[in-house]
Amino acid sequence: MSEGRQRSTDLPNSFLLLTSYLLLSCMPLPPLTSHLLRGRSSAISQWPAHWTTLLGTAWLAAMLGCGGRQPPTSSKPPAPTVARVLPLARVIVLETSGPAPSDTSVTFTAGESRTIVLRHGPPENIVFARLTFSAAAFADTGQTVKVAVHPRPGVYGIDLTTSHPLREKGASLVFEYSRFFSAPARARQVYGSDVAFERALAIGRLLPDAHIELLPPSRPAADNLGAELPAPGSYLVAAPQ
Repeated sequence: MSEGRQRSTDLPNSFLLLTSYLLLSCMPLPPLTSHLLRGRSSAISQWPAHWTTLLGTAWLAAMLGCGGRQPPTSSKPPAPTVARVLPLARVIVLETSGPAPSDTSVTFTAGESRTIVLRHGPPENIVFARLTFSAAAFADTGQTVKVAVHPRPGVYGIDLTTSHPLREKGASLVFEYSRFFSAPARARQVYGSDVAFERALAIGRLLPDAHIELLPPSRPAADNLGAELPAPGSYLVAAPQ
């Protein structure tokens, strides 16, 4: 009789122990704690049927609790997927504190892919931008194409001209700003920090009547900002204000 009373007392305690074990199994445990809990699980098969039912209910509740967790959401806003046209006065242009890159002119044969690398001036000579033309960028395969690139002074921007029409999205432009990123004072007033301003940046194409078309951005690497180019023209790195 005393043995039955002892087992009856142990079962609620064991029930609470197993419930705690199942809930804690959703979280990483130290090796010692995990070992001790596993040591108690071997006695489950010796419990009466009604306790088994209760333990099954506890197990189901614990598993639902584990499954109900939502993955953490990122505070970073999603990048726009469509172009946006804004007045030029409504954007903040990213400035550069580095030596100005030189004008570049390259001639190559249409039908061949080509990458043009623009670099800041000495002494750093680090990459300012990369302009890549796909093999299908120009329709006149086999013809000689001349590409001229003029970096805009003091900002992350270029003027691009080509001797042949450029197919839409036949070229891509990537600016690299890890070394000479310089946010204007207005950017800090609007966004509160350089990080928030950097997240809002996009490459924009200058349009007539003092407007700019902010293109869908890509991030091929940290501190890199890219976009596919719809046509030759003038491009700036900027964010809405």
